[in-house]
Amino acid sequence: MVDRLQDMRLFRLVVQTGSLSTAGRQMGLSPAAMSGRLKAMEEFYGLRLLKRNTRSLSPTAEGQLLFENALKILEEVDALDNIIKNGHSDLLGTIGLTCPTDLGRQWVSQLVDAFIGENPHVSIRLFFTDRILDFVESGSDIAIRFGDLPDSSLIARSLGVDRPMVCCSPEYLQRHPKPLVPEDLHQHNCLVQLRADFALDRWKFMHNGLSSTIQVKGNRLANDGFTLRQWAVQGLGIIWKSVWEVADDIQAQRLVPLLEDYQCATTGFHVLTEGGKKLPARVKSFVDFAVQYFKNLDMPARHLACAPIRTQHAMTLMPTAPPADRPSPA
Repeated sequence: MVDRLQDMRLFRLVVQTGSLSTAGRQMGLSPAAMSGRLKAMEEFYGLRLLKRNTRSLSPTAEGQLLFENALKILEEVDALDNIIKNGHSDLLGTIGLTCPTDLGRQWVSQLVDAFIGENPHVSIRLFFTDRILDFVESGSDIAIRFGDLPDSSLIARSLGVDRPMVCCSPEYLQRHPKPLVPEDLHQHNCLVQLRADFALDRWKFMHNGLSSTIQVKGNRLANDGFTLRQWAVQGLGIIWKSVWEVADDIQAQRLVPLLEDYQCATTGFHVLTEGGKKLPARVKSFVDFAVQYFKNLDMPARHLACAPIRTQHAMTLMPTAPPADRPSPA
């Protein structure tokens, strides 16, 4: 009798590893046995499931369809097995999560720790990048991102609000005059974020209800937000960064806000999932958890995003770590 579930596990592993021999070793099967099982699957469906050449192996369109649905079926089977064997319905499986580098190191890593603490049978693959990747390219189930959302098929849940802040170190101000209006930035070394093939060198401000954009320049550009922030802390220039990413440095007085009467434009702060399909239980649970988690953290950020910032306010209102009595998500 053909074991369709075992065939699904085999095919899932072949696609994930991209190798019959590697998948065979993990399944305890010889290359000949793996080839035989795959041939039997293709004969059963009456079409090719894999494209092969001397260097690579990848699913055909039909193979990709089988792979995606096998993931869902096997997840439900494993969850049912867990309920029957252990008498409970713990979440299982792996979640792919991507987020900006600095946000990830300072906040999302703590979110991951908290979630795994309550769901020990879930694994999370956390991918830091300041690039905007699609879900297929990054292999992610969830993305956490700043910024307003373009029209898309993505499903967004709000985590709060964000506003970029212009900052530099106290040491930088000892060597350079403090900018009093955005136009003064033309006389300063600004540290610029790179994204894909362009620079984020047009910084936006609001003053008395009017918006303005200043094009800045400097001798250091990077596609990594963490590196930019470290350069600023070292006194090498002025940065334009999310309030979530500079709050800890402001509290520690490693950075000070500039142009406090010229608010940068507020933006969204979201957790994103793909639309048009049912989310696995672990993914839906993580999204709900993240919304509740950041709800307990975003009041300081909301204040900083909506009002002119003063250093003493930032130092007293922005926590450096989640409160110990954080309630569990509903």
